Amino acid sequence: MEKLIYKYSIFFCLIFFPACSQFGQVNPPKTVQASPPSAPPPVIAAPAKPITSRAPVKLYLADYDAELRLPDGHVDTDKMLTRLKELGVTAYYWLIWHAATDWDDLKTFLPRAAAEGIDVWVYLTPPSELHAASYGYSEPFRQDYTRWAQEIAKLSATNPNLTGWMIDDFYYNLHVFTPAYLSKLRQITRASNPKLKFYPVLYFHQLSQDFVDKYKSVIDGIEVAYPVDADEIEEAWSLLNGVPFKAGVELSFPYATSSQAGDYVQISASASILPQNRHVIRFQSKDTYTGATTGFRFKQLLVDGQVAWEEDLAGGKSSWKDVSLDVAPLVKGKTNVNLTFRLIDKKPVGNFAGAWRLRKLITDGIRPVAALDPSSKWNSTSKGAFLSNLGIQKTKTVPRYHIPFIVMTAAKESEFKMRHGEPASPERIAGHLAMCLDEMQKGKCEGVVLYCLDKTENSQQFPLIAQLFQNARRGQIPTR
Repeated sequence: MEKLIYKYSIFFCLIFFPACSQFGQVNPPKTVQASPPSAPPPVIAAPAKPITSRAPVKLYLADYDAELRLPDGHVDTDKMLTRLKELGVTAYYWLIWHAATDWDDLKTFLPRAAAEGIDVWVYLTPPSELHAASYGYSEPFRQDYTRWAQEIAKLSATNPNLTGWMIDDFYYNLHVFTPAYLSKLRQITRASNPKLKFYPVLYFHQLSQDFVDKYKSVIDGIEVAYPVDADEIEEAWSLLNGVPFKAGVELSFPYATSSQAGDYVQISASASILPQNRHVIRFQSKDTYTGATTGFRFKQLLVDGQVAWEEDLAGGKSSWKDVSLDVAPLVKGKTNVNLTFRLIDKKPVGNFAGAWRLRKLITDGIRPVAALDPSSKWNSTSKGAFLSNLGIQKTKTVPRYHIPFIVMTAAKESEFKMRHGEPASPERIAGHLAMCLDEMQKGKCEGVVLYCLDKTENSQQFPLIAQLFQNARRGQIPTR
C-alpha cells in the first residue's frame, strides 16, 4: 500500500539520529524474533529534500506508554514532562498496568501536564490482557469497568485536561463490551463530565461496516493501530464517514488463531480464452506481513487448478507489486478456464496473521467475467479460519456520519519489525510516522499517536520523531 515509507526514510536518515513497555498486543508468529535490533546512529547532515508548508491543521500529536520511572517504581513526572515538551506532543496516553501506583501517579501528573498544555487519556487493559504479562491487573479497580468509568469521570471533572479514556484490544473483547454495556458506561461518565470521550482500540483489519453500525452511537471515536500505508488510512476514513470507496479484494487470516496444513481461502471466476498466441495475466499484489516466517503461507494464482504463480506471504515490502505472467501454456487448446487467487497454508501455524490484497487485474488474450472489483461474479470458498473480502460498494456520495479516529504507529523497534518487517531502523520508523502525519494534514485522520517511543536520553528514534512533530506543528512536511 504505502509508497511514502521508503521515500521518507532517505530524507530522515540525512537529518537525524535512534523502544518500551508492553502494549498488550497479540504475540507474533512463534518463529518471529521480537527483540529490537541494534542500529548505529546515523550521520547528521543537511536535509537532502526540501520541506514544504501547508496550512496548519488542528493538531493531535500524542505519545503512549514507555513511561520513565524513579528507582522506587513511581513515574518520574519531571523527566516525563521534560521529554514530552521536547517531543512536542499535545496529548499523552497514560497506561495503567505497570505498577500498582499508576493510578495515584496519574493524579500527580495531571495538573503538571495541564500547566504544559498537554491533554491526558487513561488507557486500560481489557479482560483478555489482564494476565498477558507480568504486570497483572490494571489497579486498583481491575476488571470493574463500571468503577473505572466512575472514577475516571470524577477525576476528569476536576482535571479538564483529562479528556478521554481507552480500552486496548477491544475487538477481542466484544463479548464483554457490548453496545448495551458501553451505553451504560457512557451514562456513568457523562453524569460527571459530559465532555469525557471514550475510544476503543482496534487494528485496521478489524474495522467493518458491521462494527460501525453497532457501535457508532456509543463511542466518541476510535484509535486504530498500525496502518500498512496511506491507502489503509484513507479507506478507514471512508468507512468511518460513510462515504463511497473501493475496498478491493482481500484474503486474510486473523490474529491469535491457529491453522492446519491445507487451510485456505480463495476467490474464483471463469474467463474466456481468445484465439491468439499471446495470453498474459497482470495484477497488483500487496500483503501486510513482511516478517521472516517463511515456508508457511503462500499466495497463488491458479489457472484451471494449476499453479501459475506462487509467492511466500512472508518477506518483501508492504507496497504494491506488479505481477505479470505468461499463461499461454496453461490455456493452450482451451476456450474457457477458471482463474483462482488463493491464500493457503502448507504447514500448520499457531499465530500468523496477515492479509493479501489484490487489484488491477489486466489480461491479454483472456477475458474474465469480472475485474478485481466488488463483484458477485467472483466466488469465495475457504477452509479453516481464513477470510475473504470482495470489497464494499456504497451508493451515497456524501458523509452519512463522522467517527473521529487516531492512527497509532509503532515507534518501538521490535513492534515495528513485527508489523512492517525489516529494516526496523529509526529512519524507517520515522518515515512511517511521516506518512501518518501527511494523512493527518490531508484530513484523513484526526491525529497520530506513537506506540512506545523510547524517551530515554540515548534514544535514537527520539530526535527524528521530535523533529517531525515540531515540523507538523508548523504545518511542514517533507516533499514527496
